Amino acid sequence: MIAMDIRLRCAAFVLATAVAWTGTVHATDDSAKGAARELANEAKSDFDAGKFEDAGSKFQRAYEIAKVPTLAVWAARALVKRGKMVAASELYRQAALLAPNDLWVGNTQQEAQADAEKELAELQPRIPRLRIRVEGAAGYDVELTVDGARISSALVGIDLPTDPGKRHIVGKRSTDVVEQTVDLAEGERKETLMKFNSVAPVVAQPWKAVDVPSAIPAVGQKEGSPLPAPLSGPPVAGPIPSSPPSLIDSGNPPAGDREALDLRQKPAAEVGGAASGASSHWWLWTAIGAAVAGGIVTAVVLSTRNPGRDGTCSSGLAGCIAVGR
Repeated sequence: MIAMDIRLRCAAFVLATAVAWTGTVHATDDSAKGAARELANEAKSDFDAGKFEDAGSKFQRAYEIAKVPTLAVWAARALVKRGKMVAASELYRQAALLAPNDLWVGNTQQEAQADAEKELAELQPRIPRLRIRVEGAAGYDVELTVDGARISSALVGIDLPTDPGKRHIVGKRSTDVVEQTVDLAEGERKETLMKFNSVAPVVAQPWKAVDVPSAIPAVGQKEGSPLPAPLSGPPVAGPIPSSPPSLIDSGNPPAGDREALDLRQKPAAEVGGAASGASSHWWLWTAIGAAVAGGIVTAVVLSTRNPGRDGTCSSGLAGCIAVGR
């Protein structure tokens, strides 16, 4: 401890010497370096009095002003006294990696770097390790904090350097919150499980038919415009006319097509009645045809019995019929 005190006082002397040496060139920098020297002296007094929190804060502020290994090492020592081993290990590493600057006078800073490497090697086995596992959820879906400090999801499932003592762990996924408290001793390794409720499977929605006429517009129709109303009424009776549309649309269709159109325009019952009436008089037309045929045959026979003077019917078929009468 006596050697450490001597090195710290040497560091403060170095800062004072650097201020005096550069005072005529950089007034602002000299003022900052003087403040760093005063903070270092106060911090050492607090450290000796057991006020490690105040000492660490002042050493840290002095180190931010003047980047020298001696101030980083003393700030790390104050953190170790408070159980802040993870932060102390980082300060030790920084002290060992600092490059020389205009404040490095003599061998004081090189000796402080050697102390940083040695004390870091002694501290590392004392740092506890905590592994956090997540069950029932993906690690990237969970927000993790240890004592209020955010933990990256990439660190889930690996050993984390953690300060000794009771550590409060909180995991959040949406509205689900899981909390754990772990008590870690120096050099201890522990694992904690953050168990979430499994996510309920997504239930497939029942199939629903799509109204195609209302969903798909007709050809040539603009999207969003109403569809034409479907045709109503019974289908038109009768054959479809073979005439081209131009003859029907002209307003003066041929006689045959006009009759067909008239027939289609009549009710189905009327058309059916006319057809049945015509079929019921078939015997009358048969009798008339038979009578006409019989008269013709009779006329031919009589004309062969009463020929004219030249042996023929002088008046043709009508004369033969008259003579026969």
